[in-house]
Amino acid sequence: MKSKTRIIPALVLVLFTVGTPLTQQSRPAQYSLAIPIDVTSYGGIFLQARVNNSQPLSFYLDSGASFPFVIGTNKATALGLKLDEQFLMGGGAGPNMAVVSKTNGLTIALTNTTFTNQRAAVLDLRTIEEQLGRPLDGLVGVELFLKYVVEIDYASRLLRLYDPQSYVFSGNGESVPLALRDGHFFVPATIDIPQRGEIAGQFLVDTGGCMMTTILTTGFARRHTLPVSAQKTIVDQSVAGLGGQTRLLVSRASSFKIGSAVFSAPLIYLSQDKGGALASSEFDGLIGTEILKRFKLIFDYSRQRLILERNARFSEPLEYDMTGMNLRAYGDAFRVFKIHQVLENSPAREAGLNVGDTVEAIDSIPASQLTLEQILQTMKVPDHEYQLTVKSGTGLRTVKIKTRRLI
Repeated sequence: MKSKTRIIPALVLVLFTVGTPLTQQSRPAQYSLAIPIDVTSYGGIFLQARVNNSQPLSFYLDSGASFPFVIGTNKATALGLKLDEQFLMGGGAGPNMAVVSKTNGLTIALTNTTFTNQRAAVLDLRTIEEQLGRPLDGLVGVELFLKYVVEIDYASRLLRLYDPQSYVFSGNGESVPLALRDGHFFVPATIDIPQRGEIAGQFLVDTGGCMMTTILTTGFARRHTLPVSAQKTIVDQSVAGLGGQTRLLVSRASSFKIGSAVFSAPLIYLSQDKGGALASSEFDGLIGTEILKRFKLIFDYSRQRLILERNARFSEPLEYDMTGMNLRAYGDAFRVFKIHQVLENSPAREAGLNVGDTVEAIDSIPASQLTLEQILQTMKVPDHEYQLTVKSGTGLRTVKIKTRRLI
């Protein structure tokens, strides 16, 4: 099996730079296309896709993915896709190598637009599904952003595609420079750290950075000797990429600024990885969905600009989990919730919860009636007491847990 290593700056989803351009069926020179999207509470963007006239599949829109499309291994098998080659590739989140295959000659339809003769990477997405708590059949990657002006309207739950030649922006947004490097989009931003002041950097714009605000790479943190003594930190090992488990320090900065938009006391994540994308010294960090969802985003690569138009969620607080427990979802319907991490000095630890426990009910509501997304958002509400029914081994017990801000 061949081995390839490349720094591929993605948070959760591993990305590749060996793709081929999109080939679309002919359309008039001037048009716009609106595609309905399912926007999660944390800013994840799901849309329906069909592969070779399949039933509708669940794809994720990932501006950080430098392959045109990615298809999950299980789905590729179910669809009977022929795989051309198999190799190992590093550079995603986590220090390990991922097994990757390639397939070609695909017809992929996104609502009412169709792309023909496509290539796709094929890899195991099950770990990502467990963290998202929902099916993930594939990804739509960076080539879409190169071919069109792409408008992501989180508030209206629409993805709009425009012909770059005829596109004219008429909104109230602000443009920031957008650069393409190694198949990834970067924008300038500034982070203000206690005892360090303002530090400028180039940050990856990553709609695949699920549930994250801003991650600083290990290289960036080392260059600027972060964290500083004034920063409270939490060790978080709840996130795994296709390269395995990541290690992050969760803290808060004084501010984070992109264009004229300033986020006060934002959550930041400092990578402690020694391998993989987040250990890179080739870029400074990434901007994830918890920041991006607060704008209408317009990727206009033809004019090398990202347009940011603030929406109604802009001023919402940036919060971290307030229980100290991280859950992953299992089972065919992703309704079996097991504790993956318990933080020290947290309500979860104080309640006696342990890694491997299964949450059976919350406030007498069976877990089977909840989604992982609902649970995660509920646990970000401060000063609320919950009653959890938990299964440890073969026994059930009931515990009370009261949320509080941990960082």
